[in-house]
Amino acid sequence: MTDFSPYYPLWGRQLLAEFTNINWQYGLTLTTPVFEISENERQYGSWHSATRVIRISTRLISSHSWDITCQILKHEMAHQICSELFSENDAGHGPLFQKACDLLGLPAPFRLAAGDLPVTGATDPAGNQQTEKGRQFIRRIGKLLALAGSSNEHEAAIAMEKASQLMARHNLQQIQEDAQSEFTSLIINNKSKRLERWQHKICAILLRFFYVKVVTASLYDPLQDCLHKTIEIFGRQENVAIAEYCYAFLAGQLTSLWQENRSRIRGKGIRARNSYYLGVLQGFYDKLLAQEALTRRPRPEKRETERSGAPGMALLIQAEERELDRFVGMRFPRLRRRSGTGAMIYRESYELGRTDGGQIVLHKGVTEQRGEQGLLLSR
Repeated sequence: MTDFSPYYPLWGRQLLAEFTNINWQYGLTLTTPVFEISENERQYGSWHSATRVIRISTRLISSHSWDITCQILKHEMAHQICSELFSENDAGHGPLFQKACDLLGLPAPFRLAAGDLPVTGATDPAGNQQTEKGRQFIRRIGKLLALAGSSNEHEAAIAMEKASQLMARHNLQQIQEDAQSEFTSLIINNKSKRLERWQHKICAILLRFFYVKVVTASLYDPLQDCLHKTIEIFGRQENVAIAEYCYAFLAGQLTSLWQENRSRIRGKGIRARNSYYLGVLQGFYDKLLAQEALTRRPRPEKRETERSGAPGMALLIQAEERELDRFVGMRFPRLRRRSGTGAMIYRESYELGRTDGGQIVLHKGVTEQRGEQGLLLSR
């Protein structure tokens, strides 16, 4: 059995940092408790009001994503709120506790009294609990994207257009029928301490065309004692699944296209490669924009009444946008927008990439899974 005791001071320090951040993010005034790393195998966490101690188990920290540890920390902070703000030491998991969870934006699956950790799309992408209707939609999109891999350019274009139309129609129909799947979130963590500009560009593509919200953040790695930059996707379950596929597809295409075409590029090194990557993504962005204009698909961020084609649909769409914003706000109540850094690029590499990006088509089944990588891609 691995001895994690040397990590305990590091984990305690990070728990304190998370507590302080949660307190600030949600506008709370909780007094800092004592943090203990527990070796209790039966409890992931606990709050002890008499001694003002929050205990978090070694098993939880060492075996699960830090994101889940933070949810358990919020659960115990909710108990602290009941004790210290609501003056109720024996609130259990009743109405007062639920009110405390609301103050912390704690997802419903983490509000339960005990038992196994919840398996939800928000914390474990492989366990995404999609409705059967949502799964059918993803399978249908997957078949169309598989057709988009055709060597016949005309057939590929038609398949892409149909997939785009189907996604728009599905989202509008779900809103109109009030039959949407649940909101979920999914974290993409490549174990890197920085996000490249091309990764931010993919995020912009997902935000613009795939009916999701995207947040870049940081997540602690308890075994490496460092912070990794992450990308978190929010939206309806099927939209998040498709957006994850598209992120993986585009990231893989960049590497493949660079290997195929680097001999054509006079620039050398990382700047030339990144310039090419950005050009590829801009070309793909332009292609999606042109397809959107042809199909008149509603824009995710501004879905106007005239594009919906149904009386009152604009109000429903706006309500959907607000609901998604509220869902994101539960996790990140103090979001800030940042503009690009304007880093230098090689213009020739960028333009070559932009041309190549215009040739990209999405293909292969969206629901294909391989190992622990989630929804993957293939050229």
